[in-house]
Amino acid sequence: MSQRKFGSYFYEGVMIVASILVAFTLDASWANYQESRLEHRILVELRNEMASARSRIEASMAELDSVITSSMELTERLGPDTYPLTPAEAEALFTQILSLNTLEVPSSVLSSVVATGQLGLISSVQIRKALAEWPALVADVAENHTWHREETDAVLIPAIAPYVAVRNIDYGEPRTTSRSSFDLDPTGLQRDPTFETLLTWRLGRQEATYAESATLLQATTDLIASIDAELE
Repeated sequence: MSQRKFGSYFYEGVMIVASILVAFTLDASWANYQESRLEHRILVELRNEMASARSRIEASMAELDSVITSSMELTERLGPDTYPLTPAEAEALFTQILSLNTLEVPSSVLSSVVATGQLGLISSVQIRKALAEWPALVADVAENHTWHREETDAVLIPAIAPYVAVRNIDYGEPRTTSRSSFDLDPTGLQRDPTFETLLTWRLGRQEATYAESATLLQATTDLIASIDAELE
C-alpha cells in the first residue's frame, strides 16, 4: 500500500516538474520569438534610415565635387602670369564655390536604438560594431561642412569684399524693393597673393572633406549590405 502511494506521489512530482519545465521552455521560446521579431523590425528601420542617409551623402559629395572643381579652376587662374578672368567667369566660379551646404543625415532611429539599449538585441556583432562607429564618421564630415560655411562667412567673403562693388538696381515700379547686384573686379583678385594662399589652403580642406565623405559613404554602403544579409 505504501509503495503504491509512494509511486503515486513520485509520478505526481514528476508531472509537476515536467509541467514547470515545459512552461519555462514555452516562455523562453515566446521571449526569443518576440526578441527576434523586434530585432527584425529594428533592422528594417535602420536599413531604411541608412539608405536615406546614403542618398544625402551622395548628394552632398556631388555638390562638394562641383565646389572643388570650381575652386581648382579659380586657383589655376590666380597669379600675375595667368590670363584674366572675365566678370562672367568670376561670377560663375564664385557662385559655385560659395554654394556648399551643411551635411544633415537622418539618424533618429539609430539614436533611439542606442538610447533605449536595443542595440544589444542585434545578434550580429559586425552590425553592432558598425552602428556604434557610424555616428563618429558622420560627426567628422558634418563638422567639416560646418567649418566650411563658417569660414566662408568669416574669411572668404571678407577677402573678396575689397574687389566687389555693390550697386542697387531699382525696377522703377512704385513700392518695389530694389535688389543688389555684385560687380566683381577679377583682375585685382587674381593678383592678390593673400587670396591665392587662402583659396589653396581652403581647397586642401575641401579635398580632405571629400575623402572623409567617401569613407562615410563606403561605411554606410557596407552597413546596408550587412543588414540586408542579416534580413535574408
